[in-house]
Amino acid sequence: MPDDLGRDDVSLHGTDIATPHIDSIARDGVLLSRFYTAPVCSPTRAGLLTGRYPIHAGLMRAAIAPWRDYGLDPGEVLLPEVLERAGYEHRAIFGKWHLGHFKRRWHPLRRGFTEFLGHNFAVDFFTHERLGERDWSLGYEPLVEEGYATDLVADRAVRFIDEHAGDAAPFFLYLPFGAPHSPTQAKEEHLPLYDHLSAIEVPPGFAEATG
Repeated sequence: MPDDLGRDDVSLHGTDIATPHIDSIARDGVLLSRFYTAPVCSPTRAGLLTGRYPIHAGLMRAAIAPWRDYGLDPGEVLLPEVLERAGYEHRAIFGKWHLGHFKRRWHPLRRGFTEFLGHNFAVDFFTHERLGERDWSLGYEPLVEEGYATDLVADRAVRFIDEHAGDAAPFFLYLPFGAPHSPTQAKEEHLPLYDHLSAIEVPPGFAEATG
């Protein structure tokens, strides 16, 4: 799941941004033409994992900030909890959680997942810091790891699939990427791919904003 990616941000729908892998998934999978999410972060994640309208799950704000003493109601039943009862032994989330992290009861490992690598809020894609503090964990423990955030969670997802592809029991992988949400950062090797795009005016500080 991408973060803050609009319908018209993929080449499948005519944009100048090349998204061949997303287009391939759409061509080979199921394309939902009348499927809608909330326009902001935490409510969308709540809707996806509960199957309910975000307001019914108690998520009425745009985003759960790190210092906010609330999260997705522990009484809500999440998809990985349902899958656990259905026999899914391994249930992983790699990427951005953003459904509450002020207290441990909101942590993904308390919400039906068996593995977690990633962050809780928007982070710098290179330093994995948010507001001057590192926000990158493996399970419950802070993790110092070098690399571009999108690559790190994608690589871990591939390893997870390879590790469990031969299992007798099914597995579940939830992969909520932090991109293309701000801060707007890309690896140098990818910048020339978009030289053809016109520069757009953005407010001061927009590229460094987090949420």
